[in-house]
Amino acid sequence: MKNTLKAIGKILFTVFLILYLGVEIIVTACLVNFNDQRITEFGDQSWVIVDEDLGDYKKGDLVIVTRGEGSEVEKGDKIFFYDPATDYTVNYAEVFDCYPSGDNSYTFELGGDYNVYYEYYIGKNVKSYKGVGTILSVLESKWGFLLLIILPTMIAIVFEFYLIILEIVDLRKED
Repeated sequence: MKNTLKAIGKILFTVFLILYLGVEIIVTACLVNFNDQRITEFGDQSWVIVDEDLGDYKKGDLVIVTRGEGSEVEKGDKIFFYDPATDYTVNYAEVFDCYPSGDNSYTFELGGDYNVYYEYYIGKNVKSYKGVGTILSVLESKWGFLLLIILPTMIAIVFEFYLIILEIVDLRKED
């Protein structure tokens, strides 16, 4: 019975360790791929953490947006974009018209006199995960990363050094 409990404990610890390392790798990759607006970009995908309610999306949602070509945007599509009028915050709106404006560039009319140029376009084709953005924003914060990623890693390293030193001491006692 005692051996069975030890085996179950080892399995649970291994599963926890694998999940923890997976989260650690994902968070580090997100931080390494930040752009100037603190949005994670993996190629043509952007991971947007919704800071305030944006139409269909609520505060704390993680929204994965695909950029694609500007020619793919059509009237009626809803797009994410950087709003230069509000210090490049992320915004979300419906496109009323789309027209080319130079070489491989497009302008999206969002209503009235408000236009968004392709350089500020983040994307469309959205996948949304409710509440995951709040967790990711805590992990990506300075204190969250320090307390939940760096500190446990440092403790594990120090513990491993401690075990190595104990082994060396035991070997010297045997001699």
